[in-house]
Amino acid sequence: MPLIRADSLNCGYGKQPVLHDVSFSLAAGLVHGLIGANGTGKTTLLRTLAGQLQFSGELVVFGVHPFDTPAVMDQTTLAGIDAPLPDGWSARRLFAIGAARHRRWDAARADDLLERFGVPGPTSYNRLSRGQKSALSIIYACASGAELLLLDEPYLGLDVQKRALFYEVLAEQMARPDTTVVLSTHHLHEVETLLDTVLYLDGGGVAMNGSIDELADAVIEVAGPTEDVDRMLGRLGTPLELVREELSVGSRVVLDLRSSPAAAESVYETASQVSGRIRVGEVTLEQAVLALGGERA
Repeated sequence: MPLIRADSLNCGYGKQPVLHDVSFSLAAGLVHGLIGANGTGKTTLLRTLAGQLQFSGELVVFGVHPFDTPAVMDQTTLAGIDAPLPDGWSARRLFAIGAARHRRWDAARADDLLERFGVPGPTSYNRLSRGQKSALSIIYACASGAELLLLDEPYLGLDVQKRALFYEVLAEQMARPDTTVVLSTHHLHEVETLLDTVLYLDGGGVAMNGSIDELADAVIEVAGPTEDVDRMLGRLGTPLELVREELSVGSRVVLDLRSSPAAAESVYETASQVSGRIRVGEVTLEQAVLALGGERA
């Protein structure tokens, strides 16, 4: 049974849903990347999963409906710059409250991360920099002991070194038992080695939901002289062109193989038969997601 399951889910603010008729499932023990342009509903979905927003349709988290449900809220931590803390609270006060709030609070983990991120413990929240505020949210989430961490672009304001530290800390967190992460991000190229699945929101719904391995097998790139590429595609017949780019030396085409997973072998074989000038290769996760997302645009 998945940890999170949505079926025809509608959620948002007021009478107009931000997300409508959304269906997906997320398994326990994995890092799920939540991606999409600004305004597509990532924060709305995370707040709904955390039990903060009402919804219609079906949504189950930890086996129950999440809205205002202690069984969900006690096992879930939502962190990010859009989940701010009271201005007068310091990290030390936050940690004291966290210890009282979470039965699995890890004080040693909190102190270790506070030092590694360089956040001053006595300083009130409203006097921290944006990066320090983001770091404090990350620290709280990782020390909470919650089984479900909902991280809403937690890297905002962090410099390059601190972002790298965040990914290091996230990898450490996933080595702990009973941890599931849903990470909203715009930096796929930085985090793709940590992700197990991607949930892509677009146009008020789910444009794509699948494992990283499935995406790697589903999208392939072909490049070469235009006449050779077109002849090869004519022989294949089935793959869908997601992206075509005309280059000075020919064409580059990104193909969608989801309808025929075995087609990758066929692409390589046909390319070699048509011309030795055709290059076939994998694309990055970010390229795959952008190409597949464009199918909906």
